[in-house]
Amino acid sequence: MNEPGAPVLTFGILGPLEVRAGQRRVAVTSARQQALLGAALLRANAVVPTARLVDAIWGDEPPNTAPDLVQTYVSTLRRSIGRPAAACIVTRPPGYLVRVERGALDLHQFERLTEQARLAAAGGDHERATRLLGDALARWRGPALAGLDSPLFRAAAARLERLRLLATERRFESASHLGDPAWMVPELTAFVAEHPGREGARALLTQVLLRLGRPADALRVRQQAGALREPGPGLRAPHGRIS
Repeated sequence: MNEPGAPVLTFGILGPLEVRAGQRRVAVTSARQQALLGAALLRANAVVPTARLVDAIWGDEPPNTAPDLVQTYVSTLRRSIGRPAAACIVTRPPGYLVRVERGALDLHQFERLTEQARLAAAGGDHERATRLLGDALARWRGPALAGLDSPLFRAAAARLERLRLLATERRFESASHLGDPAWMVPELTAFVAEHPGREGARALLTQVLLRLGRPADALRVRQQAGALREPGPGLRAPHGRIS
């Protein structure tokens, strides 16, 4: 919880690390301080052991003084953030806890919106699901945790990227239930070209092209999948309708 009267702290990890105290952008220029805060935000509102923070900052080659340096970096972060840090960055054995208010971390916003979209789509409200997924994807400012490079962050960034791609596919899927899908073709084609192994997106593009009366284009998309590997059921089924 923020100190009464202190500016609200907000955080971003869906892109380069970002911290704001109200309207003020907090400069966290040290790569090691960024790594410390990024690792804590991945487990926001939970105690993160000092050992995990050490792994995030130095990987497999930490200095002997790493635990003491972590304590120094925490103190520097608190000074950079100012008044709100007193209630936000908490020493809690065996490590530290970063308190994040509801909706104050972009990852939490993304997760909340995608879950709401899942429930909307399950209930047949594809218009709302499409809108919610668009809002969720708008939280991304670039690759997650951009600029943070350690085994811990590479694994976390890969996991978050999979969630982003899945949300993108689900947005296309929900949108395909709404009216004329012609507007989707350029976006979906670009997505498939960028991620050729995403079989669900390729199958959806094939189906949309068939709905639009473009069997030759649908066949081409299907044949591109065959050149990559044996297509799955999602691609084999629409292929049977192409003549």
